[in-house]
Amino acid sequence: MKRKNLLSVLATGMIFTIGTAVTLGTTGCGQAQQETATSTDETADDQTGESTDSESTESESGDSETSDTASSVSSAEIINASNDTTTIGAVTSVSELDFENMFTSRDLDTGFDEESSANITLNGDEVEVSGNGVSADGTTITITSEGTYIFSGTLNDGQIVVDAADTDKVQIVLNGVTITNDDSACIYVKSADKVFITLAKNSENTLQDTGSEYVQEDTETNVDGVIFSKDDITFNGDGTLNIKAGYANGIVGKDDVKFTSGTYNVTATGNALEGKDSIRIKDGTFNLVSGSEKDGIHTSNEEESGKGYIYIEGGDITINAEDDGIHAGTVLYIAGGTINVEKSYEGLEGDTIDITGGEISVISSDDGLNASTSTSQDSFGFGGMGGGMDYDENAYIHVYGGNLYVNSQGDGIDSNGDLYIDGGTIVVDGPENSGNGALDKGGVAVISGGSVIAVGASGMAETFSQDSEQYSVMYNFETTLSAGTEITITDSDGNKLMEYTMTKTGNSVVFSSDELKEGDYTITAGDTTDTFTVSDKATTAGTQSQMMQGGHMGGGRGNKEAFQNGEIPEGEMPNFKNGERPTMPDGQASNGQAPQNQMSGDGDSSTQTNESSAQDSESGTDA
Repeated sequence: MKRKNLLSVLATGMIFTIGTAVTLGTTGCGQAQQETATSTDETADDQTGESTDSESTESESGDSETSDTASSVSSAEIINASNDTTTIGAVTSVSELDFENMFTSRDLDTGFDEESSANITLNGDEVEVSGNGVSADGTTITITSEGTYIFSGTLNDGQIVVDAADTDKVQIVLNGVTITNDDSACIYVKSADKVFITLAKNSENTLQDTGSEYVQEDTETNVDGVIFSKDDITFNGDGTLNIKAGYANGIVGKDDVKFTSGTYNVTATGNALEGKDSIRIKDGTFNLVSGSEKDGIHTSNEEESGKGYIYIEGGDITINAEDDGIHAGTVLYIAGGTINVEKSYEGLEGDTIDITGGEISVISSDDGLNASTSTSQDSFGFGGMGGGMDYDENAYIHVYGGNLYVNSQGDGIDSNGDLYIDGGTIVVDGPENSGNGALDKGGVAVISGGSVIAVGASGMAETFSQDSEQYSVMYNFETTLSAGTEITITDSDGNKLMEYTMTKTGNSVVFSSDELKEGDYTITAGDTTDTFTVSDKATTAGTQSQMMQGGHMGGGRGNKEAFQNGEIPEGEMPNFKNGERPTMPDGQASNGQAPQNQMSGDGDSSTQTNESSAQDSESGTDA
């Protein structure tokens, strides 16, 4: 008798159905222990004006706030994870991130007192100032002391400059502001302990550079953003900030850059968001567009331990990038939020990539996810085939949970080191060309939980390792399947474990879920039906002529020419409604009946079958 408990994830251009035993929540097999990260009470060091590099030393308020999403993952807190990866990293590792102090209570505070604040009214080419700590010289407004400064109105070819003591905290409130600047940043933070930019409730604010280049007044500082800060900067509020960067970058921070609320529409010829030491996103709505060979979100510090990372625990982020959607100089850590990379060369990139939650969709002209250090990139080379066969011990991708969809022309998920999957739901619409694979790794690929469907060409197809805790199968078809072909896998009792509709051509599928056990199965694709036996943790079946049992020759980052000519992958991202992950059904299909399209396993034709156990390979991958 066929089971009725099926979980359906419906997406535009695809159908993904998996047995209900698949764990999609934040607990269960392979999930990292989820702890709340607390915004700290800021300590007395800051009250005396002594700033340090650690956010735990900030002192603005005695109120503590709780972050509901952040995941604190250390070697002592991994539950049933296949491997502890928290200490891995060439420069920075996850164990160095202070999850409890990612955001302070002041970062979250969007309030301000109008009566005690300085008020600055912008009137085209004139400025009216009411309050202390701020002065105007023509259309240049300079803030020189700690306090709150409320701006409103329109300023032509002007600039807000913060030039305060390095112990001062400054709050800039934008309340219906439009500022243009012909040759520099609209907001320039020269000196402060920390600056908070608060978007007043329901306000619309626009900042734009209108010239072809910036005039540098300080030979030691290259100002290259519409908002440029040499010190820590936090963005919050209940309004909207529009940034149009015609010269270079949208928002640039040379220290830490944080977002805790607000709406941000950034279009840049450079990077949309750029931070040196870190970018941290707790919440907010982001529409980011970057320019030629530039990234949507980018960090750059690859030299200092504990820096250069990107941390995302919430928000609704949409990215259209000419280069990487999100590029971390060191660690990329995603604990939640909805992330849609609608266009990119490579979707998500970092030395290491950890995903513990969130709804993530990536479209890329090269790799969807890529973990590689600068050392491995130099070794493997950029562009075309070639590069080395080195294993990058400092790179990995580790998925603990969440929903991940990838549509790539290059490798779907590519780790120059190891790949670990302990939970979550992963769908990869991989490459149509045989020079890349839906899954690619330089070392091992270990799965202990979650569910995976990875489809693509078979030329460089790879599967999971034999030492995995969860069973998997890679099946290669004799002929290439066309877009729209439905692939199903059913067990010997007729229970459907997988149902997937292809969005583009391919002839290889990798499938794993905790429903897959040792035994006999039927695979159907269009008019083709075949049977295979799962007898090992990593089983391969189908035609063997093109099948690879391990890592492939590293291919670098591939050729950007096709992408730059506007050719992006066909197929569309899945539509996870309202950014919500699917909930577990109560033992029945959505209509309360067994699905009517379960395959019986009968078919008119079959492919030549040659089943084998997948062998691990230590060969390298591309960058």
